[in-house]
Amino acid sequence: MKRTTKARLTLLATIIAVVAATVPVVDAALNKALEFAGNIAQPLSTELSATPTNHGSTTNTLRTHDYTVNLKPLTAAPIKNEILLERTGYTASYNPDKRQPNYVAWTLTAERTYGNSKREKQFYEDDQLLPDHRSLLSDYYNSGYSRGHMCPAADNKWSDQAMRESFLLSNICPQAQSLNGGDWEELETWCRKYVRSNQVSLHIICGPIFTSQPPTLKRKRLYVPDQFFKAIICISDGEERGIAFVYDNGTQHHPMSHYTCTIRDVERLTGLNLFHKLPRKQQDRLETHSNLDEWQS
Repeated sequence: MKRTTKARLTLLATIIAVVAATVPVVDAALNKALEFAGNIAQPLSTELSATPTNHGSTTNTLRTHDYTVNLKPLTAAPIKNEILLERTGYTASYNPDKRQPNYVAWTLTAERTYGNSKREKQFYEDDQLLPDHRSLLSDYYNSGYSRGHMCPAADNKWSDQAMRESFLLSNICPQAQSLNGGDWEELETWCRKYVRSNQVSLHIICGPIFTSQPPTLKRKRLYVPDQFFKAIICISDGEERGIAFVYDNGTQHHPMSHYTCTIRDVERLTGLNLFHKLPRKQQDRLETHSNLDEWQS
């Protein structure tokens, strides 16, 4: 064999060896790059990712209800342009124009009020909503209003996820602190005591009421409700009860009986059709009473 041919064969063998050694490294690097790209493409929080429904509202496709603890809530009839947010512990009908819920609905059971889930130390902007539709933490700074839960944190002690989602700003309305930490909180506590002492479920819908025209606006983005409502029904062991409460969004200290009204009164104030999936005759029975004495356990 000629010397030049032998040298060429030796060089070719060397090249083949280098390429063979390099391929696994390149392949591994390529796989890492693809994996990194795939991670970037994922939502920041897959547990809150959502897809629009056919009627244009939004539902959380990854949320499942534990019906033994968290009965699926009774909601209001669909509202034009609402964004429906189904969370672990509540369902919110969200108003993208006012950047707060039209209402929030949940079913309160005694089991929900027990647990080791601790209250969150902060609130969260809801990145499931478009930037122009979501409320911002900065909206509340120096606004003169507190961040008032619609579905209370203490109703979600049974689940870390439910507790965390109760601190999303899509579950929050601007509330006078004197109301938030006063008579409104008293009603929230009364509901929890009721389900514990009677071992029943309460179907609750609550939300803001706007009567001022135009609505009061703070910091150019924060629409301030004039009032708040809470509608409650109990359907358990053959017993049917219904009642509602309306609170002015300001300083006030009265017994709970001062705020009572019928659910029909709330529907007239808000234009909502509450508990609309119940049979009409049952709605008529539940939505026309406002006697708090009937609820004394």
